[in-house]
Amino acid sequence: MNVRNRWFLILAATMSATLVFAAACSSGTSSSDKTATAGAGSGAKSPAAGATTAATSASGAHADAAPADQQKITIQLGEPQFYDPHRSNFEQDIGVERMLFRGLYNLTDDGKGGVKVENGIADGEPKVEAVTGAGKLAAPNEAGETVYTIKLKSGLKWSDGQPITAKDFVYGIQRECDPVVASPYQYILGAGIGEVKGCDEAFANKDAAAQAALTAAIGAKATDDLTLQVTTNKPVATFNTIFALWPTFPSRQDLIEKFKDAWTDPANIVVNGPFTLKEVVAKDHATLAPNPNWFGQKPALQQITVKFIDDLPAAFKAFQTGELQETEIQATDSTVAKADSGLKASVLIVPSARITTIEVQMKDPILGANGGTPEKIKAAFNLRLAMSRALDRKALVDAVFDGVHAPATYWLVKGLKAFQGNEKFDSTIGFDKAAAQKAEADAGYPNGAGLPTFTWIARDTQQKRDEADFVKKAFKDTLGINIDPQFVDSKTRSADFNNETFQLFPGGWQLDYPDAENPLVGLFNTGGGNNHYNCTNPDVDAAFKEAGTAASDDARTKAYQKMETAIVTNLCGVIPMYQDAKPYLLSPKIGGVLANGTIDAGQPGNYCMECWYVKKS
Repeated sequence: MNVRNRWFLILAATMSATLVFAAACSSGTSSSDKTATAGAGSGAKSPAAGATTAATSASGAHADAAPADQQKITIQLGEPQFYDPHRSNFEQDIGVERMLFRGLYNLTDDGKGGVKVENGIADGEPKVEAVTGAGKLAAPNEAGETVYTIKLKSGLKWSDGQPITAKDFVYGIQRECDPVVASPYQYILGAGIGEVKGCDEAFANKDAAAQAALTAAIGAKATDDLTLQVTTNKPVATFNTIFALWPTFPSRQDLIEKFKDAWTDPANIVVNGPFTLKEVVAKDHATLAPNPNWFGQKPALQQITVKFIDDLPAAFKAFQTGELQETEIQATDSTVAKADSGLKASVLIVPSARITTIEVQMKDPILGANGGTPEKIKAAFNLRLAMSRALDRKALVDAVFDGVHAPATYWLVKGLKAFQGNEKFDSTIGFDKAAAQKAEADAGYPNGAGLPTFTWIARDTQQKRDEADFVKKAFKDTLGINIDPQFVDSKTRSADFNNETFQLFPGGWQLDYPDAENPLVGLFNTGGGNNHYNCTNPDVDAAFKEAGTAASDDARTKAYQKMETAIVTNLCGVIPMYQDAKPYLLSPKIGGVLANGTIDAGQPGNYCMECWYVKKS
């Protein structure tokens, strides 16, 4: 949560109930920092294939599992840009990293359509104490520095046999706060969310000579091999949730200092999750195998091959020929598959806590005009407004996605407590040709006169090509605006976004955890780590500050609604298009899959890849 100065909120951090289908599978003691999921779309469809509620033994063995030599699967995913959890902000990276690493806590299904936080490396709940004026620890108070003391499970090892220690978590936190690493998720530990003492100061530092002292001042230390202390500026209501996310994963200082950026190469990487990285073939695949030192549920799978496929029709064919056992598919192909008697049992549509938008580079002198004159800023806004009002979202969803997604003029997804929905924004930014043309004329570009052709960076899939064709025609026919779609692979697309080398970029946000702070803080406040469209707006920043000082969860929710309203009505970096549902094909031979569209995993399930297995023929 973004509220840190009222301790009672730690016990009362609640969210609305949601519609996402879930079935509990992971082992481990449940944490008291529970987070209900954000519902996604119009309700989930129970999986017809793969998903299972079959009981497992403590070792993870399944009564219906095939022999070990048959426990091999091949799945589809885009190619990661990084295998380093402290540098990643795209789903294809995180999806693989969650197989390789784990943190103090872990997000999983609660069995009731929500998400819970379980103990991971942590051996129970943190002990929470406040720092008194004398520098001593006492019972928690409403404000001021707070110390979280976490005991680690004993006897745990990295994949190379070295013990997992509290120092590894300290180093992981220090890397996340390191300006050289330049994590786009650093803000998750900074002001407004994780509140780790000294993290923002270290991350903002430009003086190399001062870095060592700033790093030492970060509020993370190991008091012994199995005891981690994290000092925060304020109490953190979602502490366990934050420390279930990849920016807080541990790191091996010895290996990173030895191998530098090559520490994630298969020959060098050491992991603490259920799988190890055995091979990476650029532009083709990665191969994973079980980590013999993994402490949790033992994977039945003996090999996971992750094929880097952006072309979803090609992936569809690969599934039909048996090359793939799981793949994301185009929405239109889900309609085809459901009509095929041999495939319909494999279709799995997972409602997603994801919003898809046209992301707009606000530094562009025409589209955003950041730092320009008031007249140029106003003209840029009217141009974005014209684009938004020229877009018939329902026609887009129906024509390109067979109605699988839900048209959206909002940013906060359905299911979040702060959800405001289309009713709030349709009349302001929704489809209206006449209003679109007036806004364009008000911008000074009637029928596109004087405008250049804008680039449109998208993944090279047929569905994204069809989406680009729809938008291109809508902009041309209504506004006389030309766009130049450029289709690239997933890795290049990620780099283009992070390097801010785009004008128009169909992107969006999949919740990392279901709280309104997650799709807002760090994404739209000025200088936020994932604010690569460079939204900067005084109303957005004021609402962000209001949320941080709210005295109740309801007040915080209202502040986040103000923040969303300022973003959407100003089209500050984003033009919303639709809320997603994710269609997959999943082989009936695969068991243990937990369908949960709230958790950002890159697969049709939660992070528990160790739960997956191949069934007997």
